[in-house]
Amino acid sequence: MAGVPSIRKFDRFTRTIAAATISVAAAVGVPAIIATPAAQAAPAPSLPAEFDLGRYTPVNPDKFRSLNYSNNGRAFFTTGRWMCQIGPQYRYVGCKGSPATAPADTQFEKTLGAVISGDQVGPSWARTGLLYEPSYRFGTTSGFRAPLLRPGQRVTIAGVTCTVPRADEVACRTGDRALIFTPGWHKFYYPSNDASSHSGNPSSKYLPARLRGSSQLPAVPAAPR
Repeated sequence: MAGVPSIRKFDRFTRTIAAATISVAAAVGVPAIIATPAAQAAPAPSLPAEFDLGRYTPVNPDKFRSLNYSNNGRAFFTTGRWMCQIGPQYRYVGCKGSPATAPADTQFEKTLGAVISGDQVGPSWARTGLLYEPSYRFGTTSGFRAPLLRPGQRVTIAGVTCTVPRADEVACRTGDRALIFTPGWHKFYYPSNDASSHSGNPSSKYLPARLRGSSQLPAVPAAPR
């Protein structure tokens, strides 16, 4: 039909306009819009071996629970080096002791251990000294003797799972929070949106290479119940 440009001519015209537009944008400093591949997103946190439950044999939790009224429903265990307690409320756990990377003791303050409170706060160092009373009490007030949780075993009580990867290591997790103690270092895990309700991790040079990444736990496996 007369007066109607051919499809080929129209296509050439469109490409010419597009090229001119890009040239003008580059000349005036307008940044190009480049799609970012999904592969460039931050990698998902990996699962630390300490919380890979398939590596550990579950044990009966009943023997770790103290029936003494003064212990208020707490459960206790020892690894030989570390003593940990679970409860009395859901997803409360604390481990007594001071890894080499814990805050240094002074004449006024001493590190007692670290605590996770209800999956809302922590892991946080529990400290005591002349300036204040400890905010957390470790240990039984009765004659209950904490049973031994052996290397390669795990126990789950009140929304907390603890494992013993080696004789000198203990690891406990709640939902989004966890702690690992060894004589030489510690590692704390907490939610990505938690800016302040936890204590910090040591410099990565003190940690094994496999734990120098994220301080968040992966979504799988699901948190203990």
